[in-house]
Amino acid sequence: MLPVTLRASYDVEPMELKTFTCPGQARMGERHIVKSAAGMSLMTFVSRVFGLMREWLRGYLLGTTGSSDAFALAFLFPNLLRRLVGEGALMAAFVPVISDYREHHSTEELEDFTYSFFTLLLFILLGIVVAALLSAGVLRFFLPEFSKVEGKIELTIKLTRLMFPYILFISLAALSQAILNAHKVFMPSAATPILLNISIISFGLLASGIFSDPAYALGIGVLVGGMIQFIFQWPFLARYGIRYRFRFQFRGRGVKQVLRLMVPGAIGAGVYQINALVSQFIAAFLEEGSVAALRFSLTLIELVLGIFVISLTTVILPVLSEKSSKGDMNGMKESLRYALRLVFIITLPALFGLIILRYPLITMLFRYGRFTSESVDMVAHALLYHAVGLVGIGGTRVVVQMFYSMKEMKTPVYVAAGVMVENIVLCMLLSGRLRLGGIALAGSVSAYCNFFALLYLLEKRIGRVVDRGVVWCFFKSLLASLCMGGMLWFVLQQLQQFMAMSRLYNAMVTLCMIVAGLLVFLLISILLRNRDVVDLMRAFRERLGRKL
Repeated sequence: MLPVTLRASYDVEPMELKTFTCPGQARMGERHIVKSAAGMSLMTFVSRVFGLMREWLRGYLLGTTGSSDAFALAFLFPNLLRRLVGEGALMAAFVPVISDYREHHSTEELEDFTYSFFTLLLFILLGIVVAALLSAGVLRFFLPEFSKVEGKIELTIKLTRLMFPYILFISLAALSQAILNAHKVFMPSAATPILLNISIISFGLLASGIFSDPAYALGIGVLVGGMIQFIFQWPFLARYGIRYRFRFQFRGRGVKQVLRLMVPGAIGAGVYQINALVSQFIAAFLEEGSVAALRFSLTLIELVLGIFVISLTTVILPVLSEKSSKGDMNGMKESLRYALRLVFIITLPALFGLIILRYPLITMLFRYGRFTSESVDMVAHALLYHAVGLVGIGGTRVVVQMFYSMKEMKTPVYVAAGVMVENIVLCMLLSGRLRLGGIALAGSVSAYCNFFALLYLLEKRIGRVVDRGVVWCFFKSLLASLCMGGMLWFVLQQLQQFMAMSRLYNAMVTLCMIVAGLLVFLLISILLRNRDVVDLMRAFRERLGRKL
């Protein structure tokens, strides 16, 4: 039974908008969100395992040397555009519009809109790629420190030209993902990063000895992986009658609406990535290996975010968009509150776990080949301050979806602009004293500023979002995380000498501590009667049972 809507407008005062959703229906919506996110998370977990294998291989082949700095920075440019143009702005703008088309337009109009936008996006991306290939040489002027090391800036420019076409294929793959997500199909797009990681790993293992620098082999793996990600989704699109065709109806209402939403969305959805770009540029002026160390640290942060938070935000956007098109504001609020509670359950224990176990964890994952003990120290120093921002990053990624579902892009842009300025200033102020740690801390502070500003502005617009349930879930999760962290710290102090005897002992104890920490967190949460933790455990158990 659908919610009854008496009035649907987002430009009225909160008390004027009256929608009714029965408690049982809201509960069903919560179960749908957590089950879909849990299903995606299991697939994403496999992807992140392969991602760690990829980063291990990069650390083994390149360490935190100049070549690793060059690869990290060259890959940063297309990866940034992927998250801004592709997964960021494109997803945020396209999903609400296509949801409206599916709800209110004919099949023919839906096809015209989809194919026309595909054609336009393809030509725009081709122009971006060509411009980037021709202008890559300007990096010499922006990276003077790289020019001081023989061959480093030349390698960075060559790798940039090699990998930049990746943005073409991955953005078209993101379009495919947006179409499938609008149909509530999430698994294929969740599986595509696995293919990228397999491609990079394969080329790194099989072709690194062919080139003068192993970074070239990894770069080819990135490019081929982007092609595979796009092609892989074709059969799933075909099930819904979608086979990409050229159509040149660029003046259609839907195409114009997506473009109008994408421009501000590129900034609003990508503030985290823009801050990462700024941070790594500033890190390029520090000691050699700083850019690579920041990248390795962010890999572990993205591991936590990717396993569940990104899956949650992917699932919740079409849910919110569908409710928005029906005018169900109360339903939207309940979905957002539930998503916030899940974010706290995931990010708070991860925050304490990463901080306490950062040294043994980094040693277990990366301390091989050219990744030295000095590399471990650099990455651990950055991770200490990066981990502090986990809750802010996760909360931002959920709250911003509410704005996108209402097709409100301007507010996230204004907030993002202020946060970017703040991040740059903090990076410059803190990097002098804390070095890499200062850059990471600046990003964490900016994440919380972004989160609280968006939440405050959202509540001014639609009324109260953070209710008693959200607050209680936060404090219950915080208390459980503190108990878990205390246990981990005590055990680590007792076993440090044993772990230092060999990598095998370190890995065995680290893995056992991760499992023990998770069990302690779950046990304390159950004792505190945190219902959302029980729901999350049940959803993962059901999904895992289906997979097995």
